[in-house]
Amino acid sequence: MKHVSRMWGDLNLSLLPPALHLRPATITDLPFLRALYRTVRDPELALTPWTEAQKQAFSDSQFALQDHHYRKHYPTASFMVVEHLGTAVGRLYLAAPTGQLRLMDIALLPPWRRRGWGAALVRMVLECADRQGRETLLYVEVSNPAYGLYQREGFITGELEGVYVCMRRPPAPTAKRALPVARVDGG
Repeated sequence: MKHVSRMWGDLNLSLLPPALHLRPATITDLPFLRALYRTVRDPELALTPWTEAQKQAFSDSQFALQDHHYRKHYPTASFMVVEHLGTAVGRLYLAAPTGQLRLMDIALLPPWRRRGWGAALVRMVLECADRQGRETLLYVEVSNPAYGLYQREGFITGELEGVYVCMRRPPAPTAKRALPVARVDGG
């Protein structure tokens, strides 16, 4: 089994489809990550009367604010790019505050959605949390299509915080608490 080592745990990459790979995001990924963020915001931006330039400026500013927030409040988080056959197609951001695994963000470009890849990424994170005996926590908008996926994967809906609902998934009760296996840094 191939694993990726992170400060907060190990991800078992063998749980992903063979053509998918994770790698740490770098400064050179910022244009891709900004464009990916825009695709996530496009449905709500389509409802505004703004010009394309206004929509892009808003999306860029929101991306910068989110990125700043994540890096300030989760300095040890793992910011990863999801690749398909070497092409960036998404992102997976994870953190581990106070003994949890926090699924901060998961997003794929529109052409790569609805292939089961998001579900595979979530299951990989949950397998890691189960192996470590950790709760998994995330925040999601109820209108987000991933909300149903999280429910199917055992997340329990909690309190509404603004437009986001907090969801938690305890570790699976039958999960084996194994010692970490051999690790390969950086994929």
